[in-house]
Amino acid sequence: GGWSAVLRMPAIKSEEEWVLEFLQKDHVLVHPGYFFDFDEEAYVVMSLLLPEKDFQTAIVRIMQRLSHL
Repeated sequence: GGWSAVLRMPAIKSEEEWVLEFLQKDHVLVHPGYFFDFDEEAYVVMSLLLPEKDFQTAIVRIMQRLSHL
């Protein structure tokens, strides 16, 4: 179990492409929605169990990447 946030991503990329981009370019680990049986794309899921500062850093990086679309 755990506590997670589900983020709906623009469907311009697959969940796998989003996950790899966040990991490789932003050093942020998220999980694709299909790990959680979402039927549609594109969702990513991130843990809320990490320290607040780490979560804040990760969400800022995600938002910066999305702002460049």
